[in-house]
Amino acid sequence: MCLLCFFPWALYGQDPLFFSQSLIQIDTTNPPGNEIEAASQIQTWLKEEGIESDIIESSPGRGNLIARLKGNNSGPSLALLGHLDVVAAQALEWDFPPFGGFMEDNFLYGRGALDMKGMVAMELSAFIRAKKDNLPLKGDLVLILVADEETGGALGAGYLVQNHWDKIRAQYLLNEGSIGVLKEGMHLYPIQIAEKGVAWMKLTAKGTSGHGSMPHKDNAVVHLTRALQTLNQHEFPIVPTQTVKNLFTLMAPHLPFPKNWVARYFFHPLIGPLLQRFAKKYMTGDEKIAAILSNTLSPTVLQAGYKTNVIPSEAIAEIDARIVPGETPEGFLKKIQAIIGDKVNAELLTTSLPNESTMASPFYETIRRALTEMDPQAIVTPMMSSGATDSRFFREKGTLCYGIIPLLIAMEDIQGMHGKNERVPVDGLKKGTDTLYRIIQLINE
Repeated sequence: MCLLCFFPWALYGQDPLFFSQSLIQIDTTNPPGNEIEAASQIQTWLKEEGIESDIIESSPGRGNLIARLKGNNSGPSLALLGHLDVVAAQALEWDFPPFGGFMEDNFLYGRGALDMKGMVAMELSAFIRAKKDNLPLKGDLVLILVADEETGGALGAGYLVQNHWDKIRAQYLLNEGSIGVLKEGMHLYPIQIAEKGVAWMKLTAKGTSGHGSMPHKDNAVVHLTRALQTLNQHEFPIVPTQTVKNLFTLMAPHLPFPKNWVARYFFHPLIGPLLQRFAKKYMTGDEKIAAILSNTLSPTVLQAGYKTNVIPSEAIAEIDARIVPGETPEGFLKKIQAIIGDKVNAELLTTSLPNESTMASPFYETIRRALTEMDPQAIVTPMMSSGATDSRFFREKGTLCYGIIPLLIAMEDIQGMHGKNERVPVDGLKKGTDTLYRIIQLINE
């Protein structure tokens, strides 16, 4: 159901709820992606508003859309970045069809509602609003909607940065990477200014094949499971990155005792080591905080054997390792190999370096101001995301990139991202659009 007529902001002719619902109903599960369908629909909407756009296919069906509103070159250009692909959804686990765009209790349900077709809809609405308002732009405003983010971005942002940089170049870029959450009574809006690097690995154990009825010591499955158990029990040291230090400092005054005290002194040169040893549970109880304090890894894929009564000669595992700034994939690989020993071989599959943008910029302050204007209770902090985003491609080019979906959601709703019953609050779509538009206004004042 489309509620376009019920919303006063729809007088602009562009309703973020309508856009979100329509985009959710276009299945862009990656693989295979088929983002061209979503890109073509958005191109049609833009054309209806008199806005020209280009669709660039990195390969058949993998559509990337670019639109630009020209400024007068007296200020910084701003890019609004979003991805059109989504991860798979297991329909039987959902209470609603994941590509139906159904609404209930003021929530819009569907794969991509949060990650990130809802954000794409808000960016599109704010972009069109700037056009319809004839907003004076000091710098260009660029809308970049890409394919393939969910499987690494090589056919999306990575492709555009490498092959069409002149079409997408901007000094500032706003993307996903974080979202506002209701946490312990706080309206917390963490702005992603950094992200961990990727070091996906394959672990291969070799052994002697044989009949399952005659056990022996050189079993590849046993070698591999021992290596995985060793990694699971290994505790990687806490790394005091500046981004996390700033996050703790800004959060501390708003936390209850003793969390506030622990957060304030967690990285103190004298008592910090003691807190990290004996009071770490107060900070690492939140898995999202724990994930950005150190290098991490998760076993995700196991392959071994083909028949119950045959001992295989090889067993393979894949692990998702994420590394903090200062670490490299190659350096972390060496550490992993040293931990698991020589019975199992580790090799890199996919890599990216940790990346970071400074928070000491007018752009960061602009986002902070817009968030606090829209939500007077907002607590705005910098943060580092444990996952990778397309911002990394642009940071390599020197673009100042920040990430936040300007919504306020309950902590439990975060589980919908890549999970079941993904949903977005309907009133949040309007408020998020207003916040994005306010950021555009402030940059061009």
